[in-house]
Amino acid sequence: MKFRLVIALLTLLVIAAPSFAHHSYIHIDRTTVIAFEATVLDFQWRNPHVYIRIGVEENGEMVEWDIETGATPILRHSGWSQDSLKLGDVINIRVHPEHDTGRRYALLESLTTTDGIVLRQGVKKSVATDTTADMNGVWKSRLESHAPFEVVSALYAEFITVPLTEAGQRSIDTYNHDEDNPTAVCSGYGLIAGLTSPHYLNQIEILDDRVIIRDEWFDAQRTIYTDGREHSVDGERTRLGHSIGHWEGDTLVVDTQSFAEHVSPYGIGLASGMQKHIVERYTLNDDGRSLTVELLLEDPENLAESFSGALTWDYTPDFDFYRYDCDPAVATRFAAP
Repeated sequence: MKFRLVIALLTLLVIAAPSFAHHSYIHIDRTTVIAFEATVLDFQWRNPHVYIRIGVEENGEMVEWDIETGATPILRHSGWSQDSLKLGDVINIRVHPEHDTGRRYALLESLTTTDGIVLRQGVKKSVATDTTADMNGVWKSRLESHAPFEVVSALYAEFITVPLTEAGQRSIDTYNHDEDNPTAVCSGYGLIAGLTSPHYLNQIEILDDRVIIRDEWFDAQRTIYTDGREHSVDGERTRLGHSIGHWEGDTLVVDTQSFAEHVSPYGIGLASGMQKHIVERYTLNDDGRSLTVELLLEDPENLAESFSGALTWDYTPDFDFYRYDCDPAVATRFAAP
């Protein structure tokens, strides 16, 4: 059984820049852009997304709009700061409005500050020319030229075409974006989303008996034990699973299982089963500036076939690594109007 909703899901993904299918974006009309001069009434520098409340003159009356944009790490990597806007600033703004909701609510396309600075949500490219002899440091998943959309890695686009079992299809068919969206409760997604996202950085720290991989998205942190231990039969199941690893020459091989059941680890309503198993291989490339990440994913409960593929992480020592600190009060704004 193939994904019956592949086209619809891809539509959700492009709507959901910079993340996956967040519910608040489902009503956004990305084919329409409206522009106006506005006064900043509120600027909330919090996650999972930053919100700007503006006042706009319409037919001689001042009305308020709520504008949604990206998470703070993405905006920081795009040139923003928490001081980019101040209350009372008069800005020029371009947005994609909602349709069929009756709200004055929109997704930011761009804005121009009082100083003439144009701000968008879209991570700038690293300009570093440094090389590294090991994997320690900050890395960013590459947005490949053949990726179908600006917010989706090519590997992720391949993944959502994997044939499903009946249980996997049923999990998508019954998924409720209002009640089940992990972002709306600050719980975060799973490994594939974090590994492939071109908008959030990953940080690798290699120690004698373990490797730690951190992800800016939802402050995810994985400990990969390289001390020779095995997986515990009755170990705790977690969102990111239990990882053990070993070195094959210069390649780090990571085996992860003991995933907790998850209603939507990939951001599209496809569930995670109890037998889910992921193997990753990290290899530093000869250029000293990129990693090849290979992965094999098996989830016999939900996927009718295993999935394998590879992607590239680029070395970004000129990028700071930020915390996410998801705010539950802000996350509830992902609920449908």
